[in-house]
Amino acid sequence: MKPDLSNIIESFNKLNDQARYGILAGVAVFVILLDVFLGIMPQMGAISQIDDQINQTTVQIQQEMDDRLKVNLIKKNLEKTRVQLSQLSIKVRPAQEVPSILETISNVANDNGVKIDQLAPDKAHQESLDSSSENKYYALPVVIKARCGYHMFGRFLNKLEDENIYFIVKDFIVQNDGKDPRMHLFTLTIKIILVDKA
Repeated sequence: MKPDLSNIIESFNKLNDQARYGILAGVAVFVILLDVFLGIMPQMGAISQIDDQINQTTVQIQQEMDDRLKVNLIKKNLEKTRVQLSQLSIKVRPAQEVPSILETISNVANDNGVKIDQLAPDKAHQESLDSSSENKYYALPVVIKARCGYHMFGRFLNKLEDENIYFIVKDFIVQNDGKDPRMHLFTLTIKIILVDKA
């Protein structure tokens, strides 16, 4: 049974203005609520999901950018370490070159006005540092007794560091020279790092 639209319109027209406005307002509110629940609310849910996905994607992008920066930094540090290792490997000399190393120390001392009284390797106290399948590394103590002024000795050590010798200063004693107040007696032990290649 179909509702008779003309009867509804006629009944609506018979109502006073206040009732008609009330019904129109109710219908308008109903349409608005229907639009909110059927149209806007699902869209808000979808927008909320999209917003969550955007936030997750932003975090992932930021993490990837941080990871790329870390990878680049690791590459730079690795290259720097390789260069340092290459420079150190040049300074770690073969054990067979001990006479040549002692000659270099003597020449550097002479060039800087340092008079060497004693320059002797102490093979009895030689230390093994590391032995891999290919190479054996060890430290050979060399006792140096020298006579000179402070500045000359400082230049001597500085120039010695520039040579292709990797060494560590172990013992260091300074005494006044009774004959000349400008001169001092230096006694030190340096450990020269050597490699015995297989």
